Amino acid sequence: MLLYLIRHAQSLNNARPAYCRVEDPPLTAVGRLQTQYLADWLRTIEFDMLVTSPVLRALQTTRAIHNRTGHHVYVWGDMFEEGGMFRGFGPNKSAGGPGMTRSQIIEQVAVSSLLSTLDPSITEEGWWGRPRESPDEASRRANAVAKRIIHCVDTLNTGIVVVTHDRFIRRLLLNLLGESRDAFQATSLHNAGVTRLVFDCNAWSLERVNDVSHLPSRLVSGNGS
Repeated sequence: MLLYLIRHAQSLNNARPAYCRVEDPPLTAVGRLQTQYLADWLRTIEFDMLVTSPVLRALQTTRAIHNRTGHHVYVWGDMFEEGGMFRGFGPNKSAGGPGMTRSQIIEQVAVSSLLSTLDPSITEEGWWGRPRESPDEASRRANAVAKRIIHCVDTLNTGIVVVTHDRFIRRLLLNLLGESRDAFQATSLHNAGVTRLVFDCNAWSLERVNDVSHLPSRLVSGNGS
């Protein structure tokens, strides 16, 4: 069983200074090209389940994969980047935005509402709507998501593709692999980069970290969330 942890493609926030940050940026033109190469590569491998963050940049990345592979999309309300949907730049910014509504996410992520399943926590009032998440809260959430992934493994045959975020991937690695040096091989992940884990004999092992071999060199990018 394989787990592919994929960082979303380049977003507007990734392409400009941090002080210009917005709470839910779309992909850039570079990001949209990255998704095409990523989706073409994923079409060549077998996997059972496609899971995504409810954040716009992840939804747009996942939509390209869905369009190319036809996989049903699962939107997990707990798969977002550390901090959640907060506004502004800097550690003292704590006001939260609402996040996209359920109907907006359904429209973004798949060609038909029948081809996506959203967590019940994602409502028409938006999926966030609270203050900025603390690091401790993010750590507990990563632990819960790791357990959720492990639970899914018991029902699948080949693999899970997860589209999420830089810092959250590293938190998941800590939970799945333990406090090992392997979890820190990548201090920052490339946009559309793939980290692959193998589940065998009831244990996870890290097979590939931050792989961008599916992208042409001119499209390799990434620092930050």
